[in-house]
Amino acid sequence: MAHSEYISDSLIHWTGRKKSDEVAVQILKTICEECILRLTYCPRYVQQDFKPSASMVCFTDIPLRFSGEHCGLFRRCGIAFHKNAMIAYGANPVLYTTSKHLTRIKHIDALLARMRDLEKDRDWKDEVEPYPFTEDETIALMEVADFLQEYAYRNEDDVPHVTYYQREWRLPFNILPFAGAGEPHEPGMSCFYSRDNTSYAIFKFRSADVAFLVVPRAYQETVSEVARGIGCEVRVFEDEVDA
Repeated sequence: MAHSEYISDSLIHWTGRKKSDEVAVQILKTICEECILRLTYCPRYVQQDFKPSASMVCFTDIPLRFSGEHCGLFRRCGIAFHKNAMIAYGANPVLYTTSKHLTRIKHIDALLARMRDLEKDRDWKDEVEPYPFTEDETIALMEVADFLQEYAYRNEDDVPHVTYYQREWRLPFNILPFAGAGEPHEPGMSCFYSRDNTSYAIFKFRSADVAFLVVPRAYQETVSEVARGIGCEVRVFEDEVDA
């Protein structure tokens, strides 16, 4: 098997989970027209006593041909980005950890919580008081933690779910440069915007970052104009994805 068959050169962000195809297509069109992706809070682990989450944009590098099972969860409308472009922005494959290491992860999470609390006090700490780590070291550990993902868990229906099969990549909020205090919101940066009296964290991309769009055949014409506007092709889900 050629490497291109199981290693994709694009990262796909699938839209409309638990929504109809019609709604998913409208979400996809809005993403393309605005060149922004909305960040959401996603769990890193799903345990009764341990459910940390982080704000991020999620992708998968499952080749389109093999995306059928994945799209059974995440719907059939997606926007694919050139992998190298997303890597340049800071995207990284998640670091899957098995239940064998859950205790270690909990200890690391507790350590980070204490480090964050100490960081808040940095400005008024006595200069002679020991401070065993730097601000940059604290931030670096927090950023790495946002890429952690539990290998497998049971979902809300108590069904075993192996997240490793999702081949997830992430762009977490913590690693993105933030456009604040009147700073222009340039591609590769995050910021907040308000819609319907709700504030959202968003990530901006360039139209040139988009490789292609994927929609069911019934919506090919619906998204053709917006695809032309950002200079990419439209691929038909039924033609591209193995049944």
